[in-house]
Amino acid sequence: MKNIPLQVNIEGQDCTVDTDWLAIMATLKKRGLAQSELTNIYLELSAGMRVTTRGLTLAEIKPTVVLEGIIRETKCSEHDHV
Repeated sequence: MKNIPLQVNIEGQDCTVDTDWLAIMATLKKRGLAQSELTNIYLELSAGMRVTTRGLTLAEIKPTVVLEGIIRETKCSEHDHV
């Protein structure tokens, strides 16, 4: 599973938090989800679905949104050779 940026809403609250899959996966493990359930949630999020589980609503943040420190764009100098 790759780390993906997520928008998370705690049920019953109006605010959302931007985080990533690895942080939420750790939280969901603490809340009792098995590895197979985590895999299913990850696949649903990767498919663009919104997922509600264990009091959290999760949605993948579109690639056009940049989150400093979570996803970094790789930059190459014009002098770099591959």
